[in-house]
Amino acid sequence: MYKKITLLIVFSMSILLLACASNTKPIAEKKHKPKYAGDMLIFSEILGDQSESNVRMIITDDYLRIDDGTDSEDYVLFDRKTKIIYNIVADDKSIMEMETHDIKLKPNFPLLWSVESQPSHLLMKTDDANAARATHYRLKLNQKECYNLVALDKGMEKPLIAMREYRKALANQLKKHYQAQKGQECYEAINIFSPTTHLNQGFPIREWSVYGYQRFLVNYRKNIIFPKRLFELPKGYGRMKI
Repeated sequence: MYKKITLLIVFSMSILLLACASNTKPIAEKKHKPKYAGDMLIFSEILGDQSESNVRMIITDDYLRIDDGTDSEDYVLFDRKTKIIYNIVADDKSIMEMETHDIKLKPNFPLLWSVESQPSHLLMKTDDANAARATHYRLKLNQKECYNLVALDKGMEKPLIAMREYRKALANQLKKHYQAQKGQECYEAINIFSPTTHLNQGFPIREWSVYGYQRFLVNYRKNIIFPKRLFELPKGYGRMKI
């Protein structure tokens, strides 16, 4: 069950970008923002010893959709208003509906974070064609190495807010089924007990952990009108609430 979620949640690339572009179009100058307009982010992601995969995030005011970048029938849809996460799996025609009410749960280990930082040479151009400054942050948990990220000092605030919302919701869902695993304190802290700590520094254009997770931003496009179907749940699928 969680394998499907992990593969979807967890940012050839040229073909992928062409496929994305063929199904979307930039927003023309309008007085009112279209309902399904938003931003698209594409990441390259590695989980442990698995091969590298592409992850696309589509962010609108109402939704966050996560898929492999090809309008796949397998995807995660996060309703930003209701805070419900839907995991859609085409093989068994199922929709897993995850309500994510706030759950108070403390870990059986201390959450003492320390942060070290230094300027990074990894830069990303902004709308005004200037280079946005980036900083490399090293996060230690209880004085042990845990997480690294290169974050923009400014910019990409809207995607950052959406990612924080989603990670909080997912963490609450994971708390429902939490069982402590020895030696997994960093993983549990980042994904369950402090799900937005690493996002406090700014938008991460590159991140990597001691438990084998890596992700870096490949492409970012703003103000795109997306097809309505990308934010709809398939009809005729079985639904299970957890």
